[in-house]
Amino acid sequence: MHCGRMLLVRAGVVALVLATIGAVGGQMSTAAAAGPCGQVRRAPAWHHIIVVSFENHSYKDILGRGAPRSYFKTLAGKCGSAANFTAAHFPRSLGNYLAATGGRVVTTSDCTPGPECSTGGPNIFSQVGGLHWRTFAESMPRPCYGSDTSVYVPRHVPALYYLRIPRAVCHRDVVTLPSHPLKLRKTFTWIVPNLRHDMHDGTPAQASSWLQSLLGGPGGLLHRRPYTRGHTAIFIWFDSAGGSGSVRTPIPFIVISPSTPHKRAIKPLNQFSALRGWEGMLGLPCVANACDVNGTRLPFHL
Repeated sequence: MHCGRMLLVRAGVVALVLATIGAVGGQMSTAAAAGPCGQVRRAPAWHHIIVVSFENHSYKDILGRGAPRSYFKTLAGKCGSAANFTAAHFPRSLGNYLAATGGRVVTTSDCTPGPECSTGGPNIFSQVGGLHWRTFAESMPRPCYGSDTSVYVPRHVPALYYLRIPRAVCHRDVVTLPSHPLKLRKTFTWIVPNLRHDMHDGTPAQASSWLQSLLGGPGGLLHRRPYTRGHTAIFIWFDSAGGSGSVRTPIPFIVISPSTPHKRAIKPLNQFSALRGWEGMLGLPCVANACDVNGTRLPFHL
């Protein structure tokens, strides 16, 4: 009789444990099925930041009520987006890339990297350190390439313009985007689509398809490590609005992270705010104009 009772007690404990595990697993599965964002209440320690850059379109063009359906709108509908994110310079691209990575516009032209078009200032790449960042540029002919082609331009690859990045490091860490699924092990990763896929020459539909393949398709970044481990944030970043816009025209900015709920932030933000947010997430001090603005951590629960 005593043995029988003990067996019943043990069976009850096992059943309770299994039920608890099942309930927790069910909650996690439900969160995962609901989307890539808002799965945890507290922002984690950030191990990886991934930025995917796009070109020359306004918030209204891509995320506005009248904008066509796209993967951009799908992500904004599940994650965080900024309704009042603006450029640091208009109409040229390069100044915005340097503002978002180094806190200064530096140049108002779209010059190719060289002695007359470079900066020795601190930047997110040098802050993170030589072994902890990488840039992937689609259609780049070879690593650290600094000349224009029909589908690639160096002005969309900001790391090429910083003198604090040694040439050997550039050749190792500014590389062509591979066709196979990326292995993202670096702390900070900047991903550059080619001119068709970043909307400089292509269409929003082409960019949407490309981004969906990169993030959400089979083998997409949202379905693999490191994102699924819960310590990675992905940012969809634009340089500026199109030709009919201005430096004050809102542009898309989408935040994908486990701790970012579905939210449209109204607070004014800009390229310096993006840099301030990335620095703060990685425990780095702010540089240049990033020190004078509010970052993105609070609005997006980072």
